[in-house]
Amino acid sequence: MTNLKSVSKNAAKVSKNVRNLWVVRHGERVDKINPDWHKTAPRGAWDDPPITDKGIEQAKEVGKRLKDEKIDYIFCSPFIRCLQTATAIVSELNTNAKLKLFVEPGFCETLCVTQFPPGCLTAKELFNNFDLIDSEYEHFLKEFLPEDDEYVCELRIKKTIESILEKYSGNIMIISHGSPIAAIHSVIGRKYRYVGYCAISNFVVTPTSESSPTNRENKNGHNDIHSKYNFKCSLAGDVSHLSDRSNLHTRELL
Repeated sequence: MTNLKSVSKNAAKVSKNVRNLWVVRHGERVDKINPDWHKTAPRGAWDDPPITDKGIEQAKEVGKRLKDEKIDYIFCSPFIRCLQTATAIVSELNTNAKLKLFVEPGFCETLCVTQFPPGCLTAKELFNNFDLIDSEYEHFLKEFLPEDDEYVCELRIKKTIESILEKYSGNIMIISHGSPIAAIHSVIGRKYRYVGYCAISNFVVTPTSESSPTNRENKNGHNDIHSKYNFKCSLAGDVSHLSDRSNLHTRELL
């Protein structure tokens, strides 16, 4: 006879092990609407534009789409466009009272299209303008290294995601940029996808049978994220929640 307590215990264990990883690109950038914006960029940081009013609305529509989802942690690129996007999303979530933003440089813009070092500010410098920031969070990426093209960022993306999944349990949201999100799709979804503004991707994450500390190396002896976790992509750059889907700056790999 089946032991109901055992079934319930196993079901709870399965549910606990299933996690959602949400990935969202920032809203519309002001410099894509006003090409002269860089001439008056604050701090001379031409790579750190804010988002437009349309971008704010796009982000709010993301929040409305995900308002009933249980999200435990939000990791955000330190660029202002991502922090503005994250703030607008959180304002629409039912769980917003508990959420803080973890500023993670590992999810910053690909460095071949920024100043070097990039013009973004640190979490402490940003805190006065974004009070959702958790100033106690210790970010995983400790220093910026040059990136010659947009594909090089895959290495830091892989390391950052792996570090976050190891340290933080529960459901996670990442707010980032076009190329880093394409890298996320390449690393964990095994397919390059360059998504549009405020597009939503979702990966269901479960541990593999090989995820024990003694069995984390693949056949070649390398530490591989897919030997620890299974990733099932249930949404890939979805924009069905957006009321205006024009000029989302998406593209395919050429």
